Amino acid sequence: MARSKKPLIYIIASTFYRDISLRQIKNAHGALLGELKIPENRIKVLETEGSLELPYLVNAVCKKHKPDGIVALGCIIKGKTNHFELISTSVANNLIQISLRYNIPITSGVLTVTDKKQIRSRTSGGSKDRAIEAARSLVKLIRISGSL
Repeated sequence: MARSKKPLIYIIASTFYRDISLRQIKNAHGALLGELKIPENRIKVLETEGSLELPYLVNAVCKKHKPDGIVALGCIIKGKTNHFELISTSVANNLIQISLRYNIPITSGVLTVTDKKQIRSRTSGGSKDRAIEAARSLVKLIRISGSL
């Protein structure tokens, strides 16, 4: 699909752990700007309260705006119940289904960690930063699909 305009990218983040999500948004945004060389106004950021709401918002954006790609961000920390597994699996599976339904690349930087110590390396801007990995992966998928 050849495009005459610059791509439209969404970063959609769960802000349940606000300090974490703000780092994720900043890191993904920076990686997208660096990789795509597009105007900042072509990257839209939307927030939702929890990770379970991510698929709904991603689906709504795909349906209404038909973006060139989406990076989903958030953090799910394991507690004492099986809620962690249910949310993590549901979010991942639904994001994949939405991506396939709309033929829009969607990558996930949603952290699934067993304790807060694991968060630092995955949000530090370094080589293991999941938001940066998700943003770079999205750029590759967009390029492969021919949208750039």
